[in-house]
Amino acid sequence: MKINPNNFFKRELDILPPHFVNTVVKAHEADIENMRKWIYENCSGRYSITKDIIYDGDTSRSITVLGFENPGDLTLFALSGKAQINQN
Repeated sequence: MKINPNNFFKRELDILPPHFVNTVVKAHEADIENMRKWIYENCSGRYSITKDIIYDGDTSRSITVLGFENPGDLTLFALSGKAQINQN
């Protein structure tokens, strides 16, 4: 097992800092927990999982935003297919 020195500190943040690269995913709470576990085990940098609301005219909807400090982590997550599996 490879030890990540960043795991000695809190890697998941409660907010989405402006310098993070991010993506929006459509997922349920159980799917988000699976994504959180995958990100923690396979990515090396800090990340955030936050909820946001999108307004479109008179309607609104809740979304989940995944943010990564390291753009390579977002690329790795996108190539893994974890978000696509949960959207089907």
